[in-house]
Amino acid sequence: MTHVAHHNLVLAVHQGLASTFLLYSLVLGLWGLLLYARGGNPSGGYLGALILDEALAAVQGLVGVGLLAQGHHPHDPLHYLYGFVAVAAIPAAYFYGQGGHERKDSLIFGLAGLFLAGISIRAMTTGGG
Repeated sequence: MTHVAHHNLVLAVHQGLASTFLLYSLVLGLWGLLLYARGGNPSGGYLGALILDEALAAVQGLVGVGLLAQGHHPHDPLHYLYGFVAVAAIPAAYFYGQGGHERKDSLIFGLAGLFLAGISIRAMTTGGG
């Protein structure tokens, strides 16, 4: 595999993970708001899904670091900030709430999911693919 082909593969993975993160975060946002509207605390399944979203953000960031190491830079430096925020948002929501044990945590996590979907869209527009 040539360097250019490897570079394109890493970029394609980064872009594919971005789309996955956007959709998954949107689903988690809506799920959290539904839990809140029904008067429920975050379920174990929901908390596990949040951990998967956090892992997805971290893997996305690592692939981005790989692109950076290959000399590929985003069109706008704000892309780095959006990546950092994507990784930091769920832990911040967890610590802002009551650790996932209260009804209001469903609202906090739901809003965090919608926020992450928005951040993902912004990251896609500043990355430049």
